[in-house]
Amino acid sequence: MASFTETDISATAVAVAHFRALESSRDDALFHDEFAALFVDASGLPVSDIGLSDVTSNRVYLSVAVRTHWLDAGVVDAVAAGCRQVVLLGAGLDARAARLGVRARFFEIDLPNVLAFKRSVMDERGGEYVDVAADLTAADWPARLIEAGFDPSQPTVWIAEGILIYFDSATNDRIITAVSELSAAGSRLLCGHFGAGSLTEAQTKEMTQRTSSAGYGFRSWITDPKTWLAERDWDVTATTIKAHGATLGRELPYEETPGREIAWLVAAERRSECA
Repeated sequence: MASFTETDISATAVAVAHFRALESSRDDALFHDEFAALFVDASGLPVSDIGLSDVTSNRVYLSVAVRTHWLDAGVVDAVAAGCRQVVLLGAGLDARAARLGVRARFFEIDLPNVLAFKRSVMDERGGEYVDVAADLTAADWPARLIEAGFDPSQPTVWIAEGILIYFDSATNDRIITAVSELSAAGSRLLCGHFGAGSLTEAQTKEMTQRTSSAGYGFRSWITDPKTWLAERDWDVTATTIKAHGATLGRELPYEETPGREIAWLVAAERRSECA
């Protein structure tokens, strides 16, 4: 395996892999990701202390577990409905190409250093996907995706798992516009995003302070997912991580009310080929 330094690896992606590994070790696991622990071990990064209080750290773990379960089900359903391409926006250390067993071509967009680290682990253990080295904040990522073999005429399921919260609203608008322009009828979009309640909820504020001190931070949120996407010809359904967690017997340790949702899970289907 190639040698990597800490600057080559996304600490956030490793932390998410750590929480997926914890969930996978449970007797009542919501999913099984055998690659998660491999990524953590290969990274050499410390994951026992992510700099948050115990309550907030547990909340992040639960959020990752519930979100992963929801997205896994969404991908399986989308492929069964005819989507034969899966595009991961900010793929990080996602291993769905290897572990879900769906018949689709996976394209994983991320920065070159993250993709190289991931490939060093995945190539030894399977999982077929196409690397697309690109910056989602740059204008050329759609062209790079097409150059890698993506076919805009075919229905696609797009995954934006935890990336949008790190971009400002203008950048997210550009990303969603590009996704819409590349999406044939029947395409699906699955994403997570913060809601308005995240601005004042104590644990989210703690996470905001922690990520800001690390040099990045949370930069956007949405009040109404349907309004956000409907103008681009997407039919939208939405729930929250807390609400979905409750259906799974996983209670998130915070309160939210209508109009003050903390963390959205948004599913959308493309109505037409033109925005």
